[in-house]
Amino acid sequence: MAAALRAAFDSRDLTSFGALLADGARWGEDDAPNRCRSRAEVAATFQRLIDDGVEGQVADMQTGPAGILCHLRIHWPGRASRSGPEEVFHLYRVRDGRIVEIRPYADREAAERDLSVI
Repeated sequence: MAAALRAAFDSRDLTSFGALLADGARWGEDDAPNRCRSRAEVAATFQRLIDDGVEGQVADMQTGPAGILCHLRIHWPGRASRSGPEEVFHLYRVRDGRIVEIRPYADREAAERDLSVI
């Protein structure tokens, strides 16, 4: 699954990415204004970022009991007007062969701790 996820990101193929997601895939905390609670919402959010000119590159990936940890380097267009991080760590929690949750982290250490917890 990690190879398929990397290929989807590298090619910016949201159809392939969407196929990796469970129907009820979650991204973001419950109280976050931009939270996603379905495959369609997650894919739409990624599409909106791409349409806005955001570029991301996979720096590295690792797998563990909880899923796949992806280190992304992000380029925001018009950086001065955007407050998003330049590097993010996403933990893609996997169950039954599908991504059920995307958890963002600001630092690798916290993400790696959760990668080892089912």
